[in-house]
Amino acid sequence: MDSSTLILDCNEFLDSLADLNLKVYCTVYDNLNILNDDNPLKTFDNIELENINFEDENTLLEYNKPNKFKNFDKYGVYSSKTQLLNDLEKNLNILESYREKMELKGFDTPYIGVGKLNGGEEDDIYDILNYSSYLRRVVDEKKGTLERVKYAIVSHKIAIGNLQDDGNLDLICNLPYNGSYKESLLQLPHYVVKTYKKFLTILNSEGKSSLSSTTLAIVVKENGRRRFKRIKVEEEDYEKYIRDNYGDAIITSIKKNYTKSKLLNDQYVKKILALAYLHTYQSLIGDKILENVSKMLKMNELSLIAQYKQICQNYERADCEGGIIDVRQINELKFKKLQLVSKLEDCGLYKEGKPLKCLEKSLEVENAIFEDACLNVPLSHLSNDLLRYYLNNTADERTRSNLFPSILVAPSKSQLAWLRLKNDYKKVLNYKLNLEKEFPKYDLPIKLTGGILLYLAYDWDVVESYGYSKPEIESALKIICNIEEITKKLDCEPFDIAKLQEYNKIKKKKTKKFLNALGKI
Repeated sequence: MDSSTLILDCNEFLDSLADLNLKVYCTVYDNLNILNDDNPLKTFDNIELENINFEDENTLLEYNKPNKFKNFDKYGVYSSKTQLLNDLEKNLNILESYREKMELKGFDTPYIGVGKLNGGEEDDIYDILNYSSYLRRVVDEKKGTLERVKYAIVSHKIAIGNLQDDGNLDLICNLPYNGSYKESLLQLPHYVVKTYKKFLTILNSEGKSSLSSTTLAIVVKENGRRRFKRIKVEEEDYEKYIRDNYGDAIITSIKKNYTKSKLLNDQYVKKILALAYLHTYQSLIGDKILENVSKMLKMNELSLIAQYKQICQNYERADCEGGIIDVRQINELKFKKLQLVSKLEDCGLYKEGKPLKCLEKSLEVENAIFEDACLNVPLSHLSNDLLRYYLNNTADERTRSNLFPSILVAPSKSQLAWLRLKNDYKKVLNYKLNLEKEFPKYDLPIKLTGGILLYLAYDWDVVESYGYSKPEIESALKIICNIEEITKKLDCEPFDIAKLQEYNKIKKKKTKKFLNALGKI
């Protein structure tokens, strides 16, 4: 199959997945009464301060609620989640096959061999430049198609992971299954798009530096002559490596190389997760903004902001056509800006070319409200999903899981410092990641580590809300209460170590010492 046919077939398959979001939604949820006739997956898209009811200072007008969605049979809804899961896995296999074929044809390095030639006759150079331009369009298409496939693969993996592990079902309704990542990004409201880069930075958080390799400069003897060599050793005991491979070599310099591990290494996973969480919680972001606006801004301040935005909006619409400013009209634009300032002064919003202090302060407060809600609302939901992911799954399960593809199996405390959780939950999570390494020494089930810590920090209701079985946790507590090494580590806030005493059936000190000794073998 040649490249053009491969690209055509791949794009046709990806386009066929365009309505998969709706099918996923209808399959996951039985109640479809929040869907909209025109755009079934449309959520809170715009916040206009003009909609505020200024007659009643204590209430805000609700934004338009989506209408009920009817006649959804034409979308071919799946009869069960199992059928949906099977279809997603089938799609994933096809997409991975496309990716493999594209990588074999060099789609991941399409610009190799496409350069600029110098010299020759003018007509020849003109033809060469035209052909180079044509080649660049071709390789751009190759790269774009491969990237679209990679985004689609990540979306399918996340959906499969959430369906298999009973994860966030709201999230999987907002994944770009057809790989149209940029199109989904442009569908976000402008005030949410600003948060997108901050979201990516958080997912890119790095831990402490760790030694990755050592660069050595050595002098070795070869054929009776001394030779200088520079080598890179990834083993911790570099001296043993030198002795085994180079004999009695002389080390003249040592340079240690450190790297910082990132919470998420895959750029495609980071972008899809950020996009999905921002899309999924748009309506909650809007609710939070309206709630905070009504609390933190008075009605006269809201009236000033609405009046200011209405005037500015009228001038912006006149200035731009399709978001493009014609450079030939720059002088005209400067004149219009002066007109805008004059209009704002006439309306009492500006004075001597500058905004009134009350207006400036109100705009700053409004901007802070938007930034806070757009970042913290989706981050709080992501934090809860990550907490459940790390608490409920062992290290081996996390390695195989697709809930968060390519995420670190055991992140450091600093890499999870951004989590929007109560401080106690952060401590529980950090202790869980540390203690799951200790439990195998005492033949304790690693799977129950999270449930044990939740019980010691909270109560049985919280433990059961995370899917743990009370009898299983109690049987593990009967063993832990006699292991001194573990109880010492847990003798701190937020854990109530006194809860272990009711499970302590062993009274003899010799027996306790024996159990502790088992863990040191």
